[in-house]
Amino acid sequence: MPPTEGRSQKGFRPGTLGSGVETHLDSRPWRVAVTRAETEAGPLTRALGAEGLLPVSCPVLIAAPPLDPAPLLRAAEQLEAYDWVICASARAVEALRPSAVRRGWPAGVRTAAVGPATAKALIALGVADRPVTAGSPGADALWATLAACDVWAGRRVLVLTTPGGRTTLMDELSHAGARVDAIEAYRMVPRPAAEIRFDWDRAAPDAVVLASPRTATALLDAVGREALASCQFVVAIGETTARALEIMGVSCRVPSSATFEEAARTVARLLPSGDRA
Repeated sequence: MPPTEGRSQKGFRPGTLGSGVETHLDSRPWRVAVTRAETEAGPLTRALGAEGLLPVSCPVLIAAPPLDPAPLLRAAEQLEAYDWVICASARAVEALRPSAVRRGWPAGVRTAAVGPATAKALIALGVADRPVTAGSPGADALWATLAACDVWAGRRVLVLTTPGGRTTLMDELSHAGARVDAIEAYRMVPRPAAEIRFDWDRAAPDAVVLASPRTATALLDAVGREALASCQFVVAIGETTARALEIMGVSCRVPSSATFEEAARTVARLLPSGDRA
């Protein structure tokens, strides 16, 4: 059954206006669906707000523990056996928290992070040295930075992954001679379709930002192609997501870079100038 109005929703509740919100001619704010499970302080929500848009919550995928948690638990209990620990998201860092808080971060184990939010999470976890990050997001950019950070042959590297994620970083590390343990830290699973439809109808978005093929597929399965196509704009972060939408028969726009900030700027640029406040 769809959730009731009184039921606590995942993410923030849509409808609260802030200052500087872009509006239609009838003063209704431009509403952009946030399909990530994030709070009002989440990166996409902040980026949309900075562009004068109103983020409305419609989370599609939520994090769940690995189907088999044993490999993660073993790795977390023997972090000192690794030379490097590499995390692709703050959620992956959180998977290490119970062990790291109890035992402390082992000396000499270096870290790398795909993005500043993940690096911040590692620092909060107590890593000794500042995590290695790249100047731009993504696994390709991180490997370009990491390649010069060490002699990788024989290095033991723990990479915390999620099913369906890109293998670029693991492939490059293995090619450089590193001994890589790629271990599932969490998985993303769709919410019940009825809950997604409920949130989508309540959000009544003018535009939507989609960041992965799985999110696009799950949203389409829940609300239908016509509902998704009724948005004035569908913005896909990354060519892989755009190709998935194209296969599903949904036209979209692709930001020039795969970041939440550029996605928000893309939505803002697409709004008809005559409809801005």
